Amino acid sequence: MPDVQAPVLHELACELLQAAGTPPENARIVADSLIDANLAGHDSHGILRLTMYLGAVQSGQVQPAAVAHLVSTSDATAIIDGAFGWGQPAMWLAAHAAIDRARAHGLGAAVVHNCYHIGRVAPYVEAIANAGMIGQAMANAGPAVAPFGGRARVMGTNPFAWAVPRAPGTPPICLDVATAGIAEGKLRVARAKGFPIPAGNVVDREGRTTTDPADFYAGGALLPFGGHKGSGISLFAQFVGRGLAGLDSSVHDGPRGVNGPFILAIDIARFTDLGAFIAQTEAQCDAVTGCLPAEGVDAVLLPGQPELANRAFRERDGVPIPDSTWSELQILAQEWNVAFPS
Repeated sequence: MPDVQAPVLHELACELLQAAGTPPENARIVADSLIDANLAGHDSHGILRLTMYLGAVQSGQVQPAAVAHLVSTSDATAIIDGAFGWGQPAMWLAAHAAIDRARAHGLGAAVVHNCYHIGRVAPYVEAIANAGMIGQAMANAGPAVAPFGGRARVMGTNPFAWAVPRAPGTPPICLDVATAGIAEGKLRVARAKGFPIPAGNVVDREGRTTTDPADFYAGGALLPFGGHKGSGISLFAQFVGRGLAGLDSSVHDGPRGVNGPFILAIDIARFTDLGAFIAQTEAQCDAVTGCLPAEGVDAVLLPGQPELANRAFRERDGVPIPDSTWSELQILAQEWNVAFPS
């Protein structure tokens, strides 16, 4: 398993995306998303996604040269057309539109139509928090998850994320989770490494619980986190993502990579003093991290702190890439006539 420096992975991702017809700026944005996920320790949304992404180009699910654009605004809302291009540039356009709307109206919300996979959601809500606002985002995804009590694929992994600003110079607090017990991309990572997955996250095509990630790809289904609670949150993201993004109900959720993303910005200063809000946020953070750890736990962490620790380590020592993923990237480089790192 090679450890590869992030700039090397970023350059490889950019070259592959450009070879597939992506304009340089959009290639950079997509590569930023992938490698940022690797650095944060979420390899499920990292460079291994390029196999899926370039396969979507070849199958016509993605138009790599397409450019997302703002369709309309109305007071606190905005609609973005992703034009069936890469989801990350479209979602960044939505995030900035939500911030602009919130500055003007106190609240700002945006939705993206015709949107491919947006990658890890955390960076978008973190950008809102860095603007001194509360960020929240969710999206539906293609069917992969059985609802509570079921065993067939009905809902997506449907991410749900939020971020809150902290004191100047301190990264925002951010939670970004799949509403499934485990993200589908983490199954890809486990399969690539030949590892089992924790019990209680996947059922096979017969509805039997399994720890083999291959059983999902053979017709099984993921399960929601927290039983009926996660199932309910996932269903809400399904309603919002499908409904507001105007997805065609006749084809359920469309291709596996299609998202219906919604993002909300809340201008804190319209509701209370921003300085007082941040002071209370810091006090609550201190209470959490100062809590006596449970037996076997070294320290109580805030959401986002594991990702910050991973980033520091991987920026220094490189990103570990499973041998199978490295081989897949070599094959992609050959197929798209791109130089592969030595």
